[in-house]
Amino acid sequence: MYTASEIQSYLSDCSEALKVCRHHLHRHPEVGLQLLQTAAFIEKELLSYGVDEIHKGFGSSAIVAVIHGKKKAPHWVGLRADMDALPLREASGTEYASVNENRAHACGHDGHMTVALGACRFLASHRDFEGSVAVIFQPGEEGYAGARLMVENGLFEKFPIAEVYATHCEPTLEVGQIGIDPGYIMAAADVFSIDVTGRGGHGARPQSAVDSVLVASQIVVNAQSIVSRNVNPLQAAVVSFGAILAGDTNGSSVLPQTAKLVGTCRSFEPEVQDRVQERLCEVAQGVAATYGAQVQCHYQRLYPALLNHKEQAQAVKEIVQNWLGNAGLMPAPQQMTAEDFAFMTQARPGCLFRLGVRDDRHLSNLHECEFDFNDEAIVYGSTLMVLIAQSRLAALNSK
Repeated sequence: MYTASEIQSYLSDCSEALKVCRHHLHRHPEVGLQLLQTAAFIEKELLSYGVDEIHKGFGSSAIVAVIHGKKKAPHWVGLRADMDALPLREASGTEYASVNENRAHACGHDGHMTVALGACRFLASHRDFEGSVAVIFQPGEEGYAGARLMVENGLFEKFPIAEVYATHCEPTLEVGQIGIDPGYIMAAADVFSIDVTGRGGHGARPQSAVDSVLVASQIVVNAQSIVSRNVNPLQAAVVSFGAILAGDTNGSSVLPQTAKLVGTCRSFEPEVQDRVQERLCEVAQGVAATYGAQVQCHYQRLYPALLNHKEQAQAVKEIVQNWLGNAGLMPAPQQMTAEDFAFMTQARPGCLFRLGVRDDRHLSNLHECEFDFNDEAIVYGSTLMVLIAQSRLAALNSK
């Protein structure tokens, strides 16, 4: 196996070419599941590296690059990078800023793709490893459940991937720092809507109406007790309402007949997720009954919680410790944001590590219009992906 210094040195020599890739991807962001320009660019790069196989589809514009080691072995390792951008207007001020209106790589997926391309570039030219690596370029992470689509369309049936790994850039960590911990690290993301039906009327005669706005407001207030009184204080959950839709701004004296609430719930453990969903609907029904209204609750589970499997996360921690020492190995505290890589770690063991991108010029948070991935983090991310691939393949194929 190649040492961390050998891998890092090679990738440092390629860093300018990798930056060019990242800037191109940043300049041409696409949203959703069908990322035609992005996929075409990635395929062209992969072909230039000499990967063994390129597979496309899986219900979207996904690409899987396969690289076989010199030593045949039954086990494969998967490395995943998400491809899609966000529907917002960029304000980074860079010379390679987005040319696509209301499209921006403000979550760093341009960097994730480039990190994966760097790993491909090294592995395709340094094949002294056992087994095979499948590098997964996945669209539709930002709300489209692209990972679930790939799993449902046979990703793990087509490729005998034993373990799967991914990265996400982390603005709270400095360049050269890696965050990794076992256990749940990102939350399940659920969305809900609650339709309230009362009886419309005149604002001056509320006694003859059933005020849907009042009922909706009371549901919002009462739902705040769900986490504080129905969830173990040593566990975590969030119930947030994002909108109340009712009436007309010109109808100051009109009590509307209907109102709608929409929001999100976040949690980690499945039993907490079940309890929050149950209690939200019970609270809404109870409040409506108190005021003589009716409600319909619609609850959808979008992304499961992301679980870093213990053995795989510990293995990555040891790799980082041996490579970067205590200064580079950081904890990865739980976050209430969600990540559809969770669908892959439901199907296969694996983990996600957080890649530091912060320095004095990169201070914006994810999903802010000023955010720009830090090019100096590319070599760190690519190096770690290569180290994971060769180390875990050796461990799996020695069993």
